[in-house]
Amino acid sequence: MPFVAKLLPRFLFLCNLLVTISLLLSAWLPYLDPRQYWPSGFAGLFFLISWTINFLFIILWLIWKRHYYWISLLGVALSGNALYNSVGMHISSEPPISDPEKKQFTVMTFNTSNMGLKDYREDTSLQLSIYTTLQHASPDILCLQEFYTNEGPGFSNHIDSMKRVLQYPYHFFTSDKTHWNYWHYGIVLFSRYSIVRASRIPCGYSTAGSGSSILQADVVLYGDTVRFITAQLQSYMFRDDDYKLLEAGEGSFSALRTLASKMKHTIYKRAGQSRQLAGLILASPYKVIVCGDLNDTPVSYTYYTVSANLQDAFLHKGYGVGRTLSFLAPTLRIDYILAQPPLKVHAYTTYARKGFQHFPVMASLSL
Repeated sequence: MPFVAKLLPRFLFLCNLLVTISLLLSAWLPYLDPRQYWPSGFAGLFFLISWTINFLFIILWLIWKRHYYWISLLGVALSGNALYNSVGMHISSEPPISDPEKKQFTVMTFNTSNMGLKDYREDTSLQLSIYTTLQHASPDILCLQEFYTNEGPGFSNHIDSMKRVLQYPYHFFTSDKTHWNYWHYGIVLFSRYSIVRASRIPCGYSTAGSGSSILQADVVLYGDTVRFITAQLQSYMFRDDDYKLLEAGEGSFSALRTLASKMKHTIYKRAGQSRQLAGLILASPYKVIVCGDLNDTPVSYTYYTVSANLQDAFLHKGYGVGRTLSFLAPTLRIDYILAQPPLKVHAYTTYARKGFQHFPVMASLSL
């Protein structure tokens, strides 16, 4: 027993040291371009886990009355910026609303997961839930990624339906992929305000359609022009077997290696897309709002590159970790609304609905 009592603190100290190093790497490596330093593309995925374990070590050492707590305390202090990007502090927040007198408008972004289409079959109950949610939220500007619409008989023409049901006189659709002349996939922006110009900017190729381009649209709001940029950056495109491997945390070495290689390839492509997106922001002659599915966490090269000099609506008015992906982990915030000053963020909310793979997020902003 005396031997164990002497060995245990040393063992825990070593574990604490390794976890603190992991925390610092996960907080700072994402600033490096993963195309040159590939581990930086993975590091940020473990940030909140590492931070939580470090915090628990602080409590452990204080209860045990040991001075080792300074190790975790140092790690937590040096990773403060990454924590700030990950957690919203606004417990009470008003719902996003439009207010013409204050030049205030609402913006929503939502990865619709092909509007419930799977294996070429439409899930009518999920479609109804999507329409009900959008009608309840009623955003002035609606940006949808992984959007599907069909002009064929017996299928849903979602562009026509949304313009009619949600009362959007203006829209622009990228139509990145078409099947059998009638089945269209891509990114769409609906607006209650005039779209004076819009364009589809190629950014790669995705078999799913959405993820192949960036949608850019100039919208006139209260006499001023605002440029909206919406995209779905490169996804890992995991299959069912990949998700099972990730959720189980175990598998053959060959399977894990193949999965890691797929993730590495995706991270490279997404890094290039994030640089392209950042270039579009800098080149804009108007104030910019970026919204969409970046497919990366707030502690990532993607987020740091795209959000530079922009306001994250969630951090300004949100609370908690702001989860937007309904599976894999409860900490995954990968859908964003980013606004360029002097645009002001007034409110933010997440519509967590059962059956949605991604949760819609909406913010109210003003000029």
